[in-house]
Amino acid sequence: MSSAVDNRVVERPPSKRERTRTLLLGAALDVLAEEGEGFSLAEVSARAGVAHGTFYNYFVDRDALMTALVPFTVEQFAARWALEVRVDDEAERFATISARALRTAAESPNVVKVALRLDSVRRALAVDGPLSYLSQNIMDGHIAGRYTEAPDEGTFDVILGALLLAARRVINGESNEGHQASVIARLLMSLGIDSVEAHTIARRAVSTDWPSTIDQRA
Repeated sequence: MSSAVDNRVVERPPSKRERTRTLLLGAALDVLAEEGEGFSLAEVSARAGVAHGTFYNYFVDRDALMTALVPFTVEQFAARWALEVRVDDEAERFATISARALRTAAESPNVVKVALRLDSVRRALAVDGPLSYLSQNIMDGHIAGRYTEAPDEGTFDVILGALLLAARRVINGESNEGHQASVIARLLMSLGIDSVEAHTIARRAVSTDWPSTIDQRA
């Protein structure tokens, strides 16, 4: 009698070293968000609950920590969810990705504070993170004729800047769904979408109840 072979892959739990490194990165993200780049490494160690000397078993110096913070912050910004947006229409997809980025700001404000402080994180978000999908969306939408305005580098800068400013308002408690829908609608209009349709799409995107966008594996 043959037995079925279980081909399921069991995910290995993180090792103690991996957990400690994640704790240090998370602590550094929080301290940087709260205090800026003048933070001390001793404070990071204390926040992570590890001995200060232990820090140097993971990062040789501050520069190494800051370098590691860039991909860590992008991952915490939940880059993968943009791939999970199953929307064919480019304008709907743009609005959904934008709305979810702003939702992330509400769920994890320190991540956005670090993105606002560090140019390297902002660039990584635009190149490798969820906001990179907006750039591709804009190009695809123009090629398909959905967006009538031809995009250039200025287009991407304006859109990224508007979303980061909106995210700042979110984390400061100065933004509600109406404001977020207005920002997204105006960005869609700048791409050539009719005003009425742009506002309809934007309102639908910000009012959708998605699961949390934050990666909970750490």
